[in-house]
Formats: sequence, C-alpha cells, structure tokens
Amino acid sequence: MEALTALLEELGLEPGALLVNIVGFLLLLYLLRRFAFGPVSEFMQQRAAGIEHDLRQAREDRDLAAAQRQHLQEQLDAMREEFRSEIAKSTRQARQAIAELHADARAQRQETVAQGEEQLRRAREGMMVEVRREAAHMAVEVAAKIIHDALDEQRQAVLVEAFIDDIDKLAEDAAREQPAN
Repeated sequence: MEALTALLEELGLEPGALLVNIVGFLLLLYLLRRFAFGPVSEFMQQRAAGIEHDLRQAREDRDLAAAQRQHLQEQLDAMREEFRSEIAKSTRQARQAIAELHADARAQRQETVAQGEEQLRRAREGMMVEVRREAAHMAVEVAAKIIHDALDEQRQAVLVEAFIDDIDKLAEDAAREQPAN
C-alpha cells in the first residue's frame, strides 16, 4: 500500500482526499441513480411506450382509412356503372320514342295523302257528273235550237261542231282543274 501512497503523492494527490472523493462520487452516483436516473428512465420508458402506442394507433388508423377509401372507391365504381346503365337505358328509350314518333308521323302522312287522294277522286267524279250534266243540258239546248230554227244541213253541222267544241272545252277545263285540287 505504501507504493500506492507514494505514487499518489508523486501525482500530487492526497490519499485521504482521494478516498473521500471516491466515496462522495459513489454516493452521488447512488443518489443520482435512485432519484434522478430512475424517474428519468421510467419517464423515458413511458414516453417510448406512448410513442409506440401512438405509432401503432396511427398505423391502425391509416389501415382503416385505406379500407374505407377502398370501400368508397368500390361504391363510386358501382354508382358509375349504374349511371352508365341508366344513361344507356334512357338512350334506348329515347331512340325507341323517336322511332315511334317517326312511325306515327309516317302513318299520319299516309293517312293525310289517302284522304287528299279520296277528296281529289270525289272532286273529279263530281266534276265529271257536272260536265255530263252540262253536256246533256247543252245537247238539249242545241236540239231545241235545231228544232226551233229548222235549220238547213250546213247550219246544223256548224251547231253540232260548236256543241262538240264546247264539250271538249269543258272537259279540258275540268282536266286542268283536277290536278290543282
């Protein structure tokens, strides 16, 4: 031990003071460990556990959000598909309604044309009856003139030709009026 004491003295250290310093340091270490490092270590462990819990909760929340996002995306896709289906259905119905309107319009046009043709036929028949009546009336008048005047053959030929010309003129007038109706 003397060698140690001599060495300490050569270094300029008092062995008693060194022993007091070592005991004080060990006591300080014990006190720090007991009152400072223990609570700090416990606080750090609690803080680490809290952070780990928060991270675990954040991962769970992120996973839940991703699942909800996926679910919402699937719903959105289903709604888009339903919307496309409804649009296609509406388009088919609109095309069918347009086709029905065209068919109705064609049928109505054909009916109108048929009615017009029927009216034209009746008008033509009425004009033909009128022309015949006029021709008969004119024939009666000519006959009355012939009988009344007791004309000669040449005069009778002129009257017959005038009668025929009148009939032809009435027929031509009736034919010209017919397409106009």
